[in-house]
Amino acid sequence: MADFEGNNRETLEDDFCLLEDSDLEGDVDERFYELPILSPKAKAKIPVDYNKALKYVDRKEAGLEDVLRDHALHLLPAKTLFRFKTVSRRWDQWISSPLFAHRQTTYFKNVSGLFCQVADHSPSFISFNQDAYGMPDPSLSFFPEPVKVRSSCNGLVCCQGIEDDTYYICSPVTKEWKKLPRPYLYHGAKAAVVLAFEPYLLNFNESYELVCAVTFPDYPVVYFEIYSSRSSSWRVSDTICYELDGSGLHDGGYYMKGVVYWESSSGVILAFGLRDEQYGFLPLPANDEEYGNGALAMKHGELCYIQPRYQDNVCTINIHGNMDMSLKSVINLPYDAWSTFGVCRALGFINGDILILGLGTRVVSYHVKEEKVELISQHEGGACTRYIPYVNSLVSLRHPLIRDKGLIV
Repeated sequence: MADFEGNNRETLEDDFCLLEDSDLEGDVDERFYELPILSPKAKAKIPVDYNKALKYVDRKEAGLEDVLRDHALHLLPAKTLFRFKTVSRRWDQWISSPLFAHRQTTYFKNVSGLFCQVADHSPSFISFNQDAYGMPDPSLSFFPEPVKVRSSCNGLVCCQGIEDDTYYICSPVTKEWKKLPRPYLYHGAKAAVVLAFEPYLLNFNESYELVCAVTFPDYPVVYFEIYSSRSSSWRVSDTICYELDGSGLHDGGYYMKGVVYWESSSGVILAFGLRDEQYGFLPLPANDEEYGNGALAMKHGELCYIQPRYQDNVCTINIHGNMDMSLKSVINLPYDAWSTFGVCRALGFINGDILILGLGTRVVSYHVKEEKVELISQHEGGACTRYIPYVNSLVSLRHPLIRDKGLIV
């Protein structure tokens, strides 16, 4: 049964037609989106007479165009796909299909670049490959007010208004955006907020959650307030953390596999599971340097902590992992790299073996296997700059089975 579903999952999107708005008059029940035919629990009817079934198989060889459409296009980034739309009218139709955008969002998960922002200036985008990764408006000027980029996950970006701290969720590629309602608790301009978004092939409704670890001055308590796109509302979790001095939480965070992580100045990493809404702690490796130079990241599918250290005129990058955050590997940076560029900040891993670092006013990549440093970008701001990793996907804030040309506000 599992093999049958796996073989047919790739062709599911070809079996559906788009619904017009007129087909959905009145209130739409939530169960509308739970399509029984797509449920993994549904039992497919497998033909018993295989010889009879073979008569209906198209035996002509698939052309190169069909192979690319079915097996390659959805693995490419958004900027590349927009260029491929000019190949022909058929390619334009394929790539413009909402179902194709959903499939590409599900499969393309490569970190493509960094949103870069200094204080309250407009954001910019540092692409890891100018030819492949990009967006039409890197400064995000399509919002009704200036914004700060706060978090990003699998193509969606969370921004916060500079004027009144309003939260927005957007897709930079499509320029669709949604203004979120006011939370119940006060978050402020430096809230520890994290966007959680996990696209699935059989879940056409691109649902996401925004999680904020809310702290209060002079009170050693942390509340968790969660916005859900399913209900379009905030709620305060019943779970409350009393063991942590909330004043030291990092204003960013990291999401991975259903769990949100925040660094703290108390020597621990606060972890919060979205499914059971329980919290726990991981040890934060001791850091003698300035707080905030390390970073949580994913390396080969596992959570790790990247920690720059200076000792005896040598800069090393310590990689910690497992539940005890034990030391897994040590990377020695070439002296001419960090000594010339300045203070080292860990920004993350891409493809498991390429380390992204902020060195003074420059962003560089360090290829671990080749032991090679490459300059990605140079800009003003240095240590005051905030970097947010971004995945260049075609994700849309609209349901792909519904035609809707209006703005999502």
